[in-house]
Amino acid sequence: MTSAAPAMALQVACPTHPTFKPVGTCSRCGRFVCARCETWGDFCAACEYRQLRELPSLRGRGSLTRWSLGLVALSMTLGATLSGWLISKLDGGMAPVDAFMTYERLSRMLTVSVGLATVLSAFFFLRWLHLAVRTAKLLGLAPGTTPAWAVAWWFIPLAHLYDPYLVMRGLRRSLGGSPKTGAAVTAWWTAWVLGVITWLIKEYLFLSLGAEPLLLVSALLASFTSQVLLTVGALLCMVVIGQIQSLTDECLEDVAEAA
Repeated sequence: MTSAAPAMALQVACPTHPTFKPVGTCSRCGRFVCARCETWGDFCAACEYRQLRELPSLRGRGSLTRWSLGLVALSMTLGATLSGWLISKLDGGMAPVDAFMTYERLSRMLTVSVGLATVLSAFFFLRWLHLAVRTAKLLGLAPGTTPAWAVAWWFIPLAHLYDPYLVMRGLRRSLGGSPKTGAAVTAWWTAWVLGVITWLIKEYLFLSLGAEPLLLVSALLASFTSQVLLTVGALLCMVVIGQIQSLTDECLEDVAEAA
C-alpha cells in the first residue's frame, strides 16, 4: 500500500507542464491539466490543438472576405466618381439631358456590380465571422457571444445597428487586441452605419425627383457621401479582419507550441 501511493502521486501531473499542479482533467482524453493549460478550455493542449486543426481555414475565409470587400470598395469608388462627375455638370441645380442620361445608364450598370459584390461580401464575411468566434471559443476565450448569435445579430431589426459592432469588438478584445488599435472597429462601424443612412436618404431623394427636380443636387450629394462612407467602411473592415486574423494566429501558435 505504501509503495502504490507514491506511484499514483507521480502520475498526478500535467503531461504538458509537469512542474505545475493539476487543477482538473481534459474532458476529451482524461489527462490532467494545470492552470496554464486550463486557459485553453476544457481540453489539454494536445486535444485543443487537435480540435483546432480540424476546423476550416480561418485565413482562407478571411482572404475571400477581404477580396469581396475590395470589390465593394472599387464599385463604390466608381459610383462616387460618377456622382462627382454629374455634380460638376450641374448648372443652376439642373443637369444637361445628355449628361443625366449617361449618368443613368452607367449608374444602372454599377448598381448591378455593387449588388453582386455586396451579396458576395456579406456571405463570405458571415462565414468568416462564424468561424472566427468558433475558433476563439475553442481557444477557451470569451468573445461574448456564440458563433450562431454572431451571425444572427445582423438579421434582427434595430439590434443589427449596434450588436454586430459589440460582437467584433468583443472578439478582438478576447484575442488580446490592444485598446490603442481598437479604434479601427469603431471607425469601421461608424462609417458603415452612416453610409447606410445616407444611402437610404439618397434613395428617397431620387424617388422624389419627379415631384421636385431641384432635389437633384441634394440627391447627388447624398449619393456621393454614402458611396465615400461605404468605401471607407469596406476598407476599414478589411483592416479589422486582418487584425483579428493576426491575433488568432498568435493564439494558435501558442497552442501549437504547448502541444
